[in-house]
Parts: sequence; structure tokens; C-alpha cells
Amino acid sequence: MYSNGDDDALMGYNHVIAVSNYYRVQQERFQSLQDYQDQFVVYRKVCEQVGIKVGESEDGATNVLKKENIVNPTQQQKDDAAKKAIEEHHAILFVLGADKYKYGKLLEDMKNDVILKKDPFPKTVAKACHVLSKWRNSYGKYSSGKADSNDGIAFTTVTEEKNQQE
Repeated sequence: MYSNGDDDALMGYNHVIAVSNYYRVQQERFQSLQDYQDQFVVYRKVCEQVGIKVGESEDGATNVLKKENIVNPTQQQKDDAAKKAIEEHHAILFVLGADKYKYGKLLEDMKNDVILKKDPFPKTVAKACHVLSKWRNSYGKYSSGKADSNDGIAFTTVTEEKNQQE
């Protein structure tokens, strides 16, 4: 992003780029979970530094209070609920950006749980990292036979020996 000191002429552009980068961050195929988390956190901090409050919504805080059965919340409870809702937003985004090859089954199961009105997503980015770090793909009897160590790439060695036998 461009910084122009006190000149806010590019503020709109910087905001769009910051939010766009944040919502599009994805774990690359061979990127470690730690590197992905670091990248995710950097994009989140950039948004915060330019004044964007990603994930903030009144409905999010209200929903947290409802889940906690708080009917007449104090201001402190409202503030805490808002922080929890924002962190949950970031955690869900983090999980959804995880490597689809490595965590695809987990993501599919979580999305299906949402359809069934279950709440499968971790509530913090730290808990999301923990879930992803412990996840092991389990392939059913109808699997393609690919295991975590099998990325579908095969190599053949060609030697001159074959030509000599003919």
C-alpha cells in the first residue's frame, strides 16, 4: 500500500486493498500453518492500522449475548460480547482460508454442521490453529486412496537400459 504521510488522498484505495487482501488470504498448498497464521495476522493488523474494523457488527455482539443467556447486559458485557464476535469472525475466516487439499474434509464437515444448525467453528484464531494442527484426514472406504503423503504426483525414471534391451 502507498503511504503519503498526512495526505489522505489515497485513504480509500488503501482501505480497499487492506480489506481485499485480508478477505482473500488463503493458505498456499505447501505453506506451513504457522506461516499462514503469521500472514493472516499481518493482514488483520494492516486493516486495524488503517482504521477498518473488520468483523464488527451489532448483530454479532447481540448473538454472543443471546448464546450466553444475558438479557440485560451491562456496558462491559456488551463490549466483551463485541470483542468475542469480532474474534469469532476472524477465526471463521482463518479456518475457511486454510489449505483446501489438506483440510478439505474438515471444512466440508464444518459447513455441513452449519446447515444442521450446529456451531462447529472455533471461537478464536488460536483455537482454530489448534484444531487445524491436530486435524488428520480420515478417508472412508470410498476414498480415492490418496493419503496425506500422496499429493497425486508420480515420477518415472527413464534410462537408456530399455533401449539397449531392444
